[in-house]
Amino acid sequence: MLDVTTQVDVGFLGYAIYTRESGRASTHYTVYGDEQDTIAEGLSVVRNHPAVYSVSGMTHGYRHGRAPTPGNATRDLLVEHDGKTQISDAFTSRGFVYGAPVDAFGKTEHWTVLSNATRETIRSLLDEIRDERDAEIVVKSITSASRTEDSNSLPLDGLSHRQREIFQLARKRGYYQHPKAITAGELATELSITTSTFHEHLHKAEARVLDLS
Repeated sequence: MLDVTTQVDVGFLGYAIYTRESGRASTHYTVYGDEQDTIAEGLSVVRNHPAVYSVSGMTHGYRHGRAPTPGNATRDLLVEHDGKTQISDAFTSRGFVYGAPVDAFGKTEHWTVLSNATRETIRSLLDEIRDERDAEIVVKSITSASRTEDSNSLPLDGLSHRQREIFQLARKRGYYQHPKAITAGELATELSITTSTFHEHLHKAEARVLDLS
């Protein structure tokens, strides 16, 4: 999936992976992007990737009540692929559990994992994974599940990459000032997207930050 995100402006949410003893794996992905044409381009690259055996589209609306996904266009896929290219087993074999879908976008995977180990043990396990898989792992935070959230903090970790980028840019450039220091159209031009696409991402970001989604 990371190979695809370097070629096409799409991202992937990985919900579950099952790897057989043979090394062949099945993974449920949601591919997301700004336009359906971009999604189609991304699917073409996925199908032609040497590590992919088959790609099946999943019926729209098969799962009800799921959390919103980033992007204005999405497709759900079941992908059969070479599981030996995945780093997932390195985490799960050490007791880490998925806390949220793995988000692959722009050459990087973003993981939220759960563990009952101490901070010191977690850091040691991550060092093992780095050495074993020659992986670059950057820890954004290690948070206790019992921590009380700061009421003044904004839950930006819940935003997609594009939503976070647009929301933070809008704040930085004075879009929320009164009067506005910059218009949505000007910000959209700066980001090389349409004004409607800018509003779509910004509205989704605002809904999540305000806990309206």
